[in-house]
Amino acid sequence: MRSLEQVLIKAVAGDRDISCPQERLRLGYIGGWVSIAGNAVLASLKFVVGLASGSVSLLANAVHTASDILTSVVVLIGFKISSKGPDREHPYGHGRVEYLIGLTVAVALIAVGIGFIYDAYRRLASGITMQPSLAAIIVALGSILAKELMYRFAGGLSKLIDSEALMADAWHHRSDAFTSALVLVAVCGGYFRISWLDPVSAFLVAGFIIYTGAEIAYQAANKLIGVSPSPDLLGDLEKEALAVEGVLNVHDLEVHDYGIYKAVTLHIRVDGQSMSLFRAHQIAHLVQERLEENFNCKAIVHPDPLND
Repeated sequence: MRSLEQVLIKAVAGDRDISCPQERLRLGYIGGWVSIAGNAVLASLKFVVGLASGSVSLLANAVHTASDILTSVVVLIGFKISSKGPDREHPYGHGRVEYLIGLTVAVALIAVGIGFIYDAYRRLASGITMQPSLAAIIVALGSILAKELMYRFAGGLSKLIDSEALMADAWHHRSDAFTSALVLVAVCGGYFRISWLDPVSAFLVAGFIIYTGAEIAYQAANKLIGVSPSPDLLGDLEKEALAVEGVLNVHDLEVHDYGIYKAVTLHIRVDGQSMSLFRAHQIAHLVQERLEENFNCKAIVHPDPLND
């Protein structure tokens, strides 16, 4: 049985070609706007209940949720810029802007984690206690469920379209789910006068958030620098080239990742004794067309004689 987030992702993605840049942009926009709408509703509820109940923890959580709206706006802007095609100054498009957005969101996650550590230390040192509130418990529990669903939806979309920025935004949702869990623990602890539950839980969750942010930052920075392509991608490219009649083997295959677009260069071996130069050029052109059609890339194919 499929989960709710899988049903939602299937509903928005349908059977369309996700390798198409415009379709990828559409799904990225859906992920961003769902985040903005969900965060706006949750932040408003937390502010109202936090003010009514006098829960400082819930008010702080409301500020965190509201800040996620800005993160989602940044992600939307990143998708818009990264979807732009090649131009004179950027011959391979603007796809790497998405890695910059992912890096920006990762830094924001790390900052949130550090902020939680500071707040937890301040509460532990000053002995700040939480007041029990049934409304705060209900809102915190609802926020956990909503944020976890938003995490799974954004995370599923990010895997579907291979988006670093959307995955970073998804982890922002999960970090808010954890902070809502802190509020729930703290408020429940207030009923039993266990005041240290709030800061101790905050230390643990903050460490997880910082680790997640660092991991996302590492992956985004790696792709900005230029990470080696996966063996699966190299194998698929080689298999596609060998499927063209007349290609005897493939060598010197290189892939440069520019986000949506990729630059592929490779050499193919052809029969250098019985084949004319014109025919070798035709085969190279067929390989180029096949790679560009199936991998959304710019391919450069150089034919070499087998006896070279």
